[in-house]
Amino acid sequence: MELLLSASLIAAFIAGIAALFAPCCITVLLPAYFGSIFRERYKVFLMTFIFFLGILTVFLPIGLGVAALGKLFSQYHNIIFGIGSTFLTILGIFLLTGIHFSLPMRVSPALKKHNAVSVFVLGIFSGIATTCCAPVLAGVLALATLPSSIFWGGFYTLSFVLGMVAPLFIISLFLDKINFEQKFLRIFSRPIRYRLIGKEISITVSEAV
Repeated sequence: MELLLSASLIAAFIAGIAALFAPCCITVLLPAYFGSIFRERYKVFLMTFIFFLGILTVFLPIGLGVAALGKLFSQYHNIIFGIGSTFLTILGIFLLTGIHFSLPMRVSPALKKHNAVSVFVLGIFSGIATTCCAPVLAGVLALATLPSSIFWGGFYTLSFVLGMVAPLFIISLFLDKINFEQKFLRIFSRPIRYRLIGKEISITVSEAV
């Protein structure tokens, strides 16, 4: 069980990185991030952390909520594991067969003022906007449900959000030295093409991850 929990935490972290570079997510989050955080370059790391707290404000209650549901039905633990694993497998098949779907909402966060409060609010709106990466979000919520533990459900959600902002922290530290965001974009948006049952499939590296 400890191995399963550790592997799931790593999976949630990697899912966060993949979610950040999903096409529907990165076109919303990164422009907002660069347009606001880097106006105050001398405290950019602090502003990035505040931005992280804003995103966490959106995802943590969702993760805790589904974890509470999992705990409520803990007596059906084996059934939930079976349904959850099937659901995760179906999501993976959708991605690998090039089936794209996203939540209907579209949010384009932007700021007029640039201070700690406004950056926190920007993080909240960015968190809402990035739920467009529906398969990854659904997968992480499924992981949060499986342990039948509110603590572990919250931990999985935290790991997911840390994965989303880890590249942003790296960018905030090294942007002046190396153009990190262009390198990340080139890697994660690179197309992967293959044939499956006579149909040509094209997905991005972020979707493959």
